[in-house]
Order: sequence, then C-alpha cells, then structure tokens
Amino acid sequence: MDKREAILARLAALCTAISGIVSAQRNVLDVPYLQRPAVVVQDGSEERLDSPASATRSTAQRMELSPQLWLLVRGSGAEAGALLSLYRSRIVQAVLTDTTLQDLTGTAGGIRYEGCNVPEPTPESKEPRLDLNFTLTYTLRLSDLEG
Repeated sequence: MDKREAILARLAALCTAISGIVSAQRNVLDVPYLQRPAVVVQDGSEERLDSPASATRSTAQRMELSPQLWLLVRGSGAEAGALLSLYRSRIVQAVLTDTTLQDLTGTAGGIRYEGCNVPEPTPESKEPRLDLNFTLTYTLRLSDLEG
C-alpha cells in the first residue's frame, strides 16, 4: 500500500465526514456553488526528510507530505469569514485527531498543522477561500509501493 496515496485518500474521506461539509474532492480547481461548503485536497509536495544510516538506506526513508486543503464556502464578507473560521476549526481538529492518519504516519512520523491563509479572491469567483497547510511525516518503504 502506497502510504502517500492512502494519506491523501484519507484526508478527502475525513473531510467529507465533517459536519456541514457538502463535498470533498481532490486536485480540482473549483467546486460548484451548490456543492459548498467544500474541501479540495491538493496533493502538494512530497520530500525526503531523512534516511536511516544503514545498508537499507534505499529501502526505507522518512518522507514529508505537504498537502493543502482548500476550504470553499458560499457567501461574502463577515458571514464568509465566520464560516471559514468555523470549518477551519473542524478540519484542523479532525485531521490532528484522526486515528487512521496517525496509524499511517506511525510512531516515527506525525501530523503538523502549519497554518492557513486566505488568498485574494479571483475576479471570476469573487468567493473567499481558506488554504490550510499540513505536513505529514511517514516512513516510505519500497516494499509498500506497487510495481
């Protein structure tokens, strides 16, 4: 089982289960208005953190996966700001306490919430979006990859 894919799939499934979230999707640029509030899981980057100092260096290494979760809501102004804050809290709590994600990262890994930002709305959508940043550290083993 590829842990990277398992983690990303779990993030999408977890967000779908959050109270009030209508849909969660991966790697899309937008979600239709009526399917909001929604979370888009962007796969993000994966980088090697370190490798064990042994002959098995190429078969096991710790990786950092940095997906970004986009929170899309309906509304504008103060109403949208309150909704972004509400769902931010629910998402952060769900991700940091999920036992499946904890099992996937293992005892040598972990889950960190790195913070969030609200990018300027695009002229087309004029809708607010909150980008939540997480880093998940896990052990990549060649034996876990399908070949």
